[in-house]
Amino acid sequence: MSFISVIAKENFITVMSDSGASGSEHTTQPEEHVVKVGEKEFVALAGGDRQARETIAKHVADLMEEGTPYERILVILQMTLTAFSEKSKSVLTAFGGVNRDGMIEVCTYDPNSHAERRLAPRGSEIAYFFLAEGAGKYGNLYELLQNYWKETGTETPSAMIQSQKLLNRYVASKDEEVGTSTVKLVLKK
Repeated sequence: MSFISVIAKENFITVMSDSGASGSEHTTQPEEHVVKVGEKEFVALAGGDRQARETIAKHVADLMEEGTPYERILVILQMTLTAFSEKSKSVLTAFGGVNRDGMIEVCTYDPNSHAERRLAPRGSEIAYFFLAEGAGKYGNLYELLQNYWKETGTETPSAMIQSQKLLNRYVASKDEEVGTSTVKLVLKK
């Protein structure tokens, strides 16, 4: 399993994933749970199996490269994930970046709860979400993240990355399947 946190502000997005997924029984290649699309967009995936994640990542990345609006990608993603969920391959997905209007936007869809979120933070707003199977078992991660923000601040990408690193360490201390080694992605407007 992987733990991914996504934080967005009006001018940047930070994404962090543990890099504990060192491949499967069939390959020793580490898997990318966060895929950069072009210079200004990303796709992040957790849950399911490797083949399902890779298929969905490619599908969403292709739609983004074609310039498909995010709201349309969400609809297509729901249909795609429903098909995978019926095969017991539930994949949590987030994507976003600088949208066609030049604004920061992040989206997520959880096929288990059928919950979708589309967030476009403005001003001092902070949009966030976590991708992890059963993230609630770790306690109130948002409250914990807010406490980390008191230490790190929230104004810069490096401050957000620092808070996400602290959050990842906390989750890894509660779940042996989550690694303490991390990978990060920063996208700026």
